[in-house]
Amino acid sequence: MNRLRNLDDYVTFYEISTDSPEAGSGEEIEVFQSFCEIYEPSAKDVQLGNLETSKTNTTLIIRNPMPEYIPKVSHTFTINSGLYTGISFNIKNIAPDKQPNYLKLVGEAQ
Repeated sequence: MNRLRNLDDYVTFYEISTDSPEAGSGEEIEVFQSFCEIYEPSAKDVQLGNLETSKTNTTLIIRNPMPEYIPKVSHTFTINSGLYTGISFNIKNIAPDKQPNYLKLVGEAQ
């Protein structure tokens, strides 16, 4: 299966700057952009990410960007196209995808 043709949405990843002296007032710094495939999280994704079903959740598939970018659960992302445009998500789970050289990230809306 050639997943490349399914990477038709665009995502931006951010990390929260901890330079601010006040707790919780860090600034989001853009760290990476990529094309992605978006789909609804499976029951397994919801369980692994300990997601709240009352919030908007999504699963992304991206090409493995390492070593240029290493996703972390402390990072956030926004989807720049499609249904989830403008919604900020916290990364809840990161795992290798079934297809080599791809990563699966599960996110929960903030």
